[in-house]
Amino acid sequence: MGVWVPTSKSKPPQGILSSLGSALLIELGVVGAVMVWVVMHPPQQLEQVIPLVMSMIQEPKVDKPLPPKPPEIKQPPVPAKVALAPLKPQAPVTPEVRPLQEVAPPVVAQPTAFSSPVVASAPSSPPPAVASPPAPSVDVALAYNLKLAAAVQAAFVVPGPASALSFKGRARVEFHLRDGVTSNAKVIQPSGLGAVDRAALKAVEAAAYPPPPPALAGKDGVYQIWVACF
Repeated sequence: MGVWVPTSKSKPPQGILSSLGSALLIELGVVGAVMVWVVMHPPQQLEQVIPLVMSMIQEPKVDKPLPPKPPEIKQPPVPAKVALAPLKPQAPVTPEVRPLQEVAPPVVAQPTAFSSPVVASAPSSPPPAVASPPAPSVDVALAYNLKLAAAVQAAFVVPGPASALSFKGRARVEFHLRDGVTSNAKVIQPSGLGAVDRAALKAVEAAAYPPPPPALAGKDGVYQIWVACF
């Protein structure tokens, strides 16, 4: 079944025009029937409207209790002024002087033939003297070792590389000493810079040592000291 498409050159078929005319006639008939029904049935009179009066329902009034009155503050009565009577000067009171009573001298009992002789008490002995603590003994070897360390440190010369590097450290050296003569000097703990270690050994050889104490005279001692480089 084909569908008709209108164009500018073709004309619509006669069947369509006849269907449109019949539809218009049906619509006109419906409109006319409605108008006839309206004319035949006029509108009825409106019933009388009874007005309604609405009254506002008021709530019963309730008497609210009154707030309590604040208590009255009574001011204390003002004391009346009392007139002070002038003071009367009192007579000076003189102290009562009583005469001194004579004191009788103590009665010393005289020894008789039947009385026991009185023994005189011996004088108290003085307290025992507290012994002073003994003076601490001085270690002769330790004191001499400190003198040796001071002598070696005084003979130490800071080497050039240590001055250029601003090096700071110390080396521990060991040496034998007998009557101011050194031998077998060696470094047992280096300082970290060889120039400082060598300068410490030179200071051991060039130091002016103090004389040994009598207990160490003529003996070969082994000493260990620190040589610092600042």
